[in-house]
Amino acid sequence: MTIKFIVDENIPFQVTRRLREAGYEVAAVAETGRPGMKNDDLAKQSIQLRRTIITRDADFTHLKQPLMKRVKVVYLRLSGDPETIAQHALKNIEKCIKILQDHNVAIIDEEGCRTP
Repeated sequence: MTIKFIVDENIPFQVTRRLREAGYEVAAVAETGRPGMKNDDLAKQSIQLRRTIITRDADFTHLKQPLMKRVKVVYLRLSGDPETIAQHALKNIEKCIKILQDHNVAIIDEEGCRTP
């Protein structure tokens, strides 16, 4: 199964570009026609579209329980240069994909990808 992503508005474009260049199917929230969506609405949309959310918003790691059981989230706990964030995200995304087979949230931080 190929994983598809939807990137939150708080994700630098460099992350989206790098993932696309590596062959991942990535849609930005702005491309789905609903910029400014509330977190619950984005979670519902991601479930409907069968896409994993990539975000820098920690609120996605503790959504309402019915959503948390169904949503898949990669939380980027990184700051700094957007290109460095993009490189780190790309380097760790495969490990996150494996984690998401058994969990709903994976976190990419300075150490790599892990569960919360």
